[in-house]
Amino acid sequence: MSDLTGQWAVVTGASKGIGAGIARALVADGAHVLLVARNPDDLAAAATSLRADAGPGQEVRTEVADVADRAAVRRLLDVVAGLPSLNVFVANVGSGMLRPFLEVTEEDWDGILALNLTGTFLCVQGAARVMVDQPPGNKSIIVVSSIRGLGARPGVAPYAATKAGLNQLARVAAYELAPLGVRVNVLSPGITATPLSMDHNPDLLRERTEDVPMGRPGTPDDMARAAAYLAGPGSGFVTGTNLVVDGGESLW
Repeated sequence: MSDLTGQWAVVTGASKGIGAGIARALVADGAHVLLVARNPDDLAAAATSLRADAGPGQEVRTEVADVADRAAVRRLLDVVAGLPSLNVFVANVGSGMLRPFLEVTEEDWDGILALNLTGTFLCVQGAARVMVDQPPGNKSIIVVSSIRGLGARPGVAPYAATKAGLNQLARVAAYELAPLGVRVNVLSPGITATPLSMDHNPDLLRERTEDVPMGRPGTPDDMARAAAYLAGPGSGFVTGTNLVVDGGESLW
């Protein structure tokens, strides 16, 4: 159901965490993958690891880009347009912070908006423009959001606002692009044990895990399996959906 042999996929924020997990799942399903991240050293390490698992003739390429930088996104999209094809685009890159609402600065707001919402919009729009000009086939765009875009928790106002915006952006895009053969879906992770969460905010990881009915945080592999479903032909009649992968965290 997730056979992507010979197809091309692009994953932003692909050097670590959820993005790296998704890229690994797509490679396992046979796709050629373009990894995108802003840290060249982390990106090179991720590519080396994936190439070790790739099959004969399977390509793993890299592109350094900061999705918060509009000029960098334009350069990235030129690279994407030059790929042999574009079947899957995973807009995964994003960031946030834990800060009380009254302490959020204009710089905080502008930075998170530029990366999470504006940068993702530009990537999704650019990927869709490439896809609609290609022959019929599997064309899947996946927007990685968060359950913070569905509910309310203190300290995450800018992050939650951008993720809620992404959810609606994807719904409208899915509606408009469906007649053109392009599917757009959202993946909404709950609390996930990534290197960032484990190293930089382990107390928050433990606290949020207490709210998960299944008793553990998600893993990049959990998110990757869901993304692989949305990427492949097994979800060929699925568009405009928000696939929540959170162990039940958002149920209360």
